[in-house]
Amino acid sequence: MWSLTCPLLLTFGFLIPTNVGLEMSRCKLDIAFIVDSSSSIWVKDFERQTSFIHDVVDSFESVPDDVQIAAVSFSNHVFDEFKFNAFSDRDSILDAVSNIRYSKGDATRTYLAIERMRTDLFAPGNGARDDAVHVAVVLTDGGTNPGSYDQYSNSEGKAKTQEEAELAKQAGIYMFAIGIGDGVDETELRGIASEPDDKFFFIVDNYDKLDTAHIKSLLACRACRAPTFEFTTTNARRAADARYSRQVSADSAREVCHGDPVDIIFILDESTSIRSQANFKKELDFVRDVSDMFDIGPDMTHVSVITYSDESQMRFTLSKYTDKSSLEHAIENIDWSTGNTYTNKALDLLLSQSLTEVRDGVSHIGIVVTDGKSTDSKKTRQSAQNVLATGNIEMFAVGIGGAYKPELDIMASKPSEDYVYQIDNLDALESLKHKFAFRICKEQPGCSLAEGCNQYKADIVVVSDASTSIGDASFAKQKDFIASIVEKYNIGPDGVQIGMVSYSDDAHVDFNLNRYGSEAEIMSAITEVKYLTGVTYTDKAIEMMTQQSFTSGAGARDGVPKVGIIITDGVSRDQVRTQEMARNAKAQGITLFAIGVGSSIDLDELQGIASDPAPYFTFMVDDFASLVDHEDILIKKTCAGPAPEPVAKRDSQYEIEDMKSLFHLLEAKAQRGS
Repeated sequence: MWSLTCPLLLTFGFLIPTNVGLEMSRCKLDIAFIVDSSSSIWVKDFERQTSFIHDVVDSFESVPDDVQIAAVSFSNHVFDEFKFNAFSDRDSILDAVSNIRYSKGDATRTYLAIERMRTDLFAPGNGARDDAVHVAVVLTDGGTNPGSYDQYSNSEGKAKTQEEAELAKQAGIYMFAIGIGDGVDETELRGIASEPDDKFFFIVDNYDKLDTAHIKSLLACRACRAPTFEFTTTNARRAADARYSRQVSADSAREVCHGDPVDIIFILDESTSIRSQANFKKELDFVRDVSDMFDIGPDMTHVSVITYSDESQMRFTLSKYTDKSSLEHAIENIDWSTGNTYTNKALDLLLSQSLTEVRDGVSHIGIVVTDGKSTDSKKTRQSAQNVLATGNIEMFAVGIGGAYKPELDIMASKPSEDYVYQIDNLDALESLKHKFAFRICKEQPGCSLAEGCNQYKADIVVVSDASTSIGDASFAKQKDFIASIVEKYNIGPDGVQIGMVSYSDDAHVDFNLNRYGSEAEIMSAITEVKYLTGVTYTDKAIEMMTQQSFTSGAGARDGVPKVGIIITDGVSRDQVRTQEMARNAKAQGITLFAIGVGSSIDLDELQGIASDPAPYFTFMVDDFASLVDHEDILIKKTCAGPAPEPVAKRDSQYEIEDMKSLFHLLEAKAQRGS
């Protein structure tokens, strides 16, 4: 099991060892799959559908102890596949998923399948648990069609499906709806899905697009985090909200958080607008109560508190208090200072001190609490970008009263709707504490990555070094790395397009941006890329990328970010021209990431290739086998949009003069800890 931790920047990165892209832990789920097996689905596509379900189930590491699975299939009739208590071992469950029947019926009676799920799979005695989150996943390639089996018209059948979905939601079941292909009734599926439907509804162009690592990761993440999404307060949601309230009691939050070490940094507003020590104490009570949900100890959860007004103060570091009693005493003795709201100074302190003290192998969480707009919004924006650019912390923002929403969004991890909380007043922190602790403990490695890149749209060309110095084995590892990053994007003409250029003596376009429209096609094409051998003419590759790959004829789209990822293991044969070609590419609006592999790299040349600020866009790794350790931070940066602006000189205790100094500071810290 790996953690959310990402050792930093030029020499370290994430490691993702699973085929889906992450291993899910800390989830107690009962998931029922409702699988369309009607005749409109071709047999090969049905196999892709069951492969998708298999991989989603396999991404949960604690099947069947914490995560239980059940399934029904449907077409003209509903077929019981297996109940939650049918199997007691993981392999049997995965085998059962792979063997879901393909009935090829001539109708699509979705309403019967949803009813069977609710009244049978989740009925007492069939294995569903009261203390687990109940989830249903409907997969279909069309809309409800009663056929000749019921006395319903198509419109009546669709209405019946909505009725059954509503009854399921009223029973506290979180409903996911996945539509595949161009025959999907989107209105019907959005009605089936829980709210907000942008979290519970998926639509993909075809079954190849369904059977991708990105969609699998996204569904697994959202299933695990389903109770943390905000619901509207309609009558249809009351049962689900009530069920959720039971799940996030103090005892249940402690149970979810038990045994999982986390580094948590609270960043508290103590400006004059808080108005009194009594009000400030409500913030401290929130810190104490959230911390109480965790196991505090030398090898367990560590907590730190930063406060800010005119200046920022490190009230205590992560390693200062390693037992619950001393931690609570320290929290209670923090005084209120008053002053302006220099949020940026607190974020700078988080960056320069806290993030150099966090531990490897645990999740890192930052929680900013504020009741208004920062005094220096521009500097707060820059400081927030610098914190998020590390890829080493998940940031939550809690806004009280009139807190400025755009600034909360800037400070929080992405997507901001998952990481921003707005409440009416300080008293409301009391009602938030259990939900917040539960949310932190449900934070899954890689989930923010999957969510953050879900709506990302870009044209990306990977430029691969195929010179003789690489060697066959390392070239294969380079291709594995490229394939691995492809899996993390939402591939398609309305998402991310991928092209590839390889080079040695000359450059060669392996495939253009518009050549392949699915992840599967791109993965297959990467395996076919030939190892060229020769010397390292990086200039020719960058020139070809700019002049051929990023043209409209090759599939480059207007108004879409253009990203080039340059991989090399040595010094280019013509360094002057390489720099010239890189400048030309950047002048045409192409963002360049430069990845240097091995000990023969010229760092100055590499940073000359990279976009500005160069340290942000430059990666150095020891060998090609280590490339995979960097894929998540690379993807986070590509999906994050514009790079952080250089940091202006601060007047705080921990000055960082510019972005390069920042990256050197963090790199040195990472190296000392390795």
